[in-house]
Amino acid sequence: MTVVTVRRVTGRTAWALLAAFCLAFLVFEVVKYGGASPVSSVLFVLLPYATRFGGPAVVHDLAHRPWIPLAVLVGYSVSSLNWVPVFTAGLAWMTYVAVARVLGHGPRSARG
Repeated sequence: MTVVTVRRVTGRTAWALLAAFCLAFLVFEVVKYGGASPVSSVLFVLLPYATRFGGPAVVHDLAHRPWIPLAVLVGYSVSSLNWVPVFTAGLAWMTYVAVARVLGHGPRSARG
């Protein structure tokens, strides 16, 4: 195996572990809180995917960056906001990004 192949396998393995963790945590939160959490979860799994079907590449690239859902998760965790659908939206978005990276999908543009 070449170094590039090892890096690719290692990277995809790390993304797969993150995806599994986020999915398990997402299911736990949705079952625990219910209400609007399932709605926000489904919405934020489908929303980044919908950017593939139109619009500029920069919107698609932003939707497939892990930093934005991570900022949502950290921001919710350190704030006094107490509305769980925001947190589950961030988890769903991070799960989508991680699964997309495992499957080899990512930013569309050359600079992304």
